[in-house]
Amino acid sequence: MADISLENKTVLVTGAAGFIGSFLSKRLLETYKGITVIGIDSITDYYDTSLKDERLLMLSAGGGKFTFIKGDIADKETLVSVFEKYNPDIVVNLAAQAGVRYSIDNPDAYIKSNMIGFYNILECCRHHPVEHLVFASSSSVYGTNKKVPYSTDDKVDNPVSLYAATKKSNELFAHAYCKLYGIAATGLRFFTVYGPMGRPD
Repeated sequence: MADISLENKTVLVTGAAGFIGSFLSKRLLETYKGITVIGIDSITDYYDTSLKDERLLMLSAGGGKFTFIKGDIADKETLVSVFEKYNPDIVVNLAAQAGVRYSIDNPDAYIKSNMIGFYNILECCRHHPVEHLVFASSSSVYGTNKKVPYSTDDKVDNPVSLYAATKKSNELFAHAYCKLYGIAATGLRFFTVYGPMGRPD
């Protein structure tokens, strides 16, 4: 992957009110000269929304370089309007319905956010070309893999939850879009992530 200068760039961060999205946005604003961060989040009540409000308050103190949009990436019209208005150079897709146990009783939330939402992101990157797309996958894709430590070369064809299946599908979607439309993309398989103002679980 080629080095990308982030100075004077516009970065779209989805899931910007989440733990990773908010602290990534904060770091970008603190580190890069002339950067503009556009954050979008639907503020679901999967966990206490007051945490999300706190994080957004933290970001709003960034001197006007952060713009927040309350919206759902599964709503294609909203997402297209964000791309048309702000013309992001870099997209970091962290918006997703997380949680393995929750997916057993609430599959619709995973299909909507993780499948339709990610498809919308890819389509917007296709029609409004970006320098790079970074997206969140999950260690859950390793499923029943018994080999430790895990490797990115391991086969991940045996998901044991709907959540894992949606994240594996994101990797496949991204691979296809890279090949078909020349979108530069990097997928990150997150393990458990926690810290100050993190998820209550």
